[in-house]
Amino acid sequence: MKKKVFKQCIFFLMSIIFCILCLGTSVINPVSLKQSPVNLCQKEVNAFPNIGELIRKLFNKEEQNSNINSEKVYVYLGGYPLGFTIMCKGVIVVAVSNELIGDIKEGDVITKIEDIEISSVSEILSLINSSEYKGKELSVELVRDDKTITTKITPIYDETQKFYKLGLWVRDNAAGVGTLTYIRQDSYRFGALGHPVCDIDTGSLLPAKNGNIFKCNIVGYKKGVRGDAGELKGLFLRNSSVLGNLDANNEYGVYGNFDKDFISNLDTPVVEVARRDEVKSGKAKIRCTINGTAPKEYDIEIVKTYFQSSKANKSMFIRVTDEELLATTGGIVQGMSGSPIIQNGKLVGAVTHVFVSDPTKGYGIYAEWMIDN
Repeated sequence: MKKKVFKQCIFFLMSIIFCILCLGTSVINPVSLKQSPVNLCQKEVNAFPNIGELIRKLFNKEEQNSNINSEKVYVYLGGYPLGFTIMCKGVIVVAVSNELIGDIKEGDVITKIEDIEISSVSEILSLINSSEYKGKELSVELVRDDKTITTKITPIYDETQKFYKLGLWVRDNAAGVGTLTYIRQDSYRFGALGHPVCDIDTGSLLPAKNGNIFKCNIVGYKKGVRGDAGELKGLFLRNSSVLGNLDANNEYGVYGNFDKDFISNLDTPVVEVARRDEVKSGKAKIRCTINGTAPKEYDIEIVKTYFQSSKANKSMFIRVTDEELLATTGGIVQGMSGSPIIQNGKLVGAVTHVFVSDPTKGYGIYAEWMIDN
């Protein structure tokens, strides 16, 4: 009798493992993906679920708890186009001169020179041409692949312009257009894009020091077709009214705080944020703006959701089914990143990627991952 029970237990466990291995086999080829907004980067992730994570999901319910499980979070629904500017923490190296003497590479973020914080090109020129430091070998602190490195660099004297240079081309700010995902009702803190803003030349994530957000007007679009992702064409003025401040740029989007006066005039619904385990395959909607400044909802299908025990921005595979959106933009185009995904009256996620090979399809991130940032 004991042997029979033991065999049944072994058979049961093997059946569970077999089922786990069969899950998630509808894999999308990551090579065919392109990010939605301009100047954005995104590391590709494996579409197969992790076996250990799935086992923990089955037997350890406690791990699935998130910051929004204990209490409900309500947000003003986005879908509005935003213009934004970012001032960096440090300067990003976009090119290196052959004459450079020092261990500095493209994509490095220089944060300090001689232990003095650097945040602009003008600050670098002023420091290396000061009476204290000109012509000297200098200590440089930089960030490379999330690691802080200290190296040395010797400025180069420009005989034509009569001052010292580092022999580097650097960038200290960026500007772009994206879509607002939500504004928290309790704190007026917003999240947008669903993935980071990166330097257009190096692909490095821009470490945001501060920035501003502005109202943006969508003045046109390029329709997406197979092999060529389309884009929204937005216009905003940096000297126009500032809607709020931007203070963070990470793997899950850009974040900051909205001006309360703007929110009071915002004609948008307040909805609950869904937990990731509430998101199901089936009908849903995205909210975005393809003309002017007013968003509209369009039909999509959540084809597949992925179990994620840790944050990642490819949480669900989506497909546009709305005939109007397909006829105009062809589906998902650059600039739609951050468009809210709504299911059963709740904010469940945001659009993050489009398939270059098929603009009707793309990826979305769980709203829970964005809210937790």
